[in-house]
Amino acid sequence: MLRGEPAKPKDIKAKWNKLDQFNEVMFTMACKWKNGKDVAGKAKEMLKDGEVEGADGYHAAVKDLQAGNVKGLQKACGLIIAEDKKACRQGCATRWNALAQKRDNCDEKCEKVYANFDRSCKSKSEGLAKVYQQKSAKAAAQKQCYEGHCKEFPQVWMKADEKAMNDEVKTQCKDRCTDENVKLGCQKKWALEVDFITANVASECAEKSGAKKCIDGKEADVDAAYDKCKSDTSKSCADDHKECTSKAKDQDKAFCNDRKKMCQDQADKKCLAENKAALNKAEAECKKETDEELTSCQDEKLKAKEEEAEKKCIAKRGPTCKDDCKGKCQVGKMKKCLTMLNTKDDPGKLFCKDFWDLLHASAELDPITGDPVA
Repeated sequence: MLRGEPAKPKDIKAKWNKLDQFNEVMFTMACKWKNGKDVAGKAKEMLKDGEVEGADGYHAAVKDLQAGNVKGLQKACGLIIAEDKKACRQGCATRWNALAQKRDNCDEKCEKVYANFDRSCKSKSEGLAKVYQQKSAKAAAQKQCYEGHCKEFPQVWMKADEKAMNDEVKTQCKDRCTDENVKLGCQKKWALEVDFITANVASECAEKSGAKKCIDGKEADVDAAYDKCKSDTSKSCADDHKECTSKAKDQDKAFCNDRKKMCQDQADKKCLAENKAALNKAEAECKKETDEELTSCQDEKLKAKEEEAEKKCIAKRGPTCKDDCKGKCQVGKMKKCLTMLNTKDDPGKLFCKDFWDLLHASAELDPITGDPVA
């Protein structure tokens, strides 16, 4: 086209199409950012500022922000209709003020365009909620990939590529497999097992110490006292029964039998209670007498077992530590798992593009009449 010549229609159309495409790209980018990184960024700020706590708090904040965006979109739909429909009808009045029929036709088109827009915009807000659901499901699946194949090294998750991930695993395992850290790991293992071992040690020490002999000796005296109690109370109940029946008439002898049975029941309970109390007292006395011996025995045995367990653990873990450590983060499998979640269609981008198309279509005008295209 020569300088000074008017632009040709096809050149004008091409220019405006390029501008339209540019606007679409910019709108889609802003829309994706608003419903994606803006949400994550705001939730991270809330976590950093202490407004929410931990991973659960972060995810709850993300859900709240997403719900707010859905409500915000619903509100925006109403505002767009209120403002643009009014502008549309005002345009009809301005253009066709002197031609009533054309003004009415133009008004009908405005009504139809924004009735369609109302239905479509409400549908888009429901679509945004589904986009968030899809994002949440994908995030949960990604978490399974990370934790299923590399749970112990979350530092690896943030690396950009597979090489960087493997390098990070090597760094972490190098630090983890120093002699000092291997020993520390064995000590932690012992701390988890010591409660079960302590019970066995206590039993062994009790068998070998004077505690058992002491208790056996006292139990003999307690058993003898119990037998004497049973014998004395049985004789006492029998004597009372004999005296009762000698004085009773024939019809009252049943009363004497019941009285003897009650006497024996009470006697049995008394003897059992005294026996239990005596056993508890005997055990307490023996424990007090042999407590120092038992404690010393347990301390010596536990120390010896701890040293033996630590020595065996270090001998087993040390040589294989790095290989075992690397096996806890299988980068290749993790990457494959994540790759399977990737899709060409980004639901957020598709939503934003569809919403642009809706806005674009609702604003389309007939180039000749200036009326909306219904």
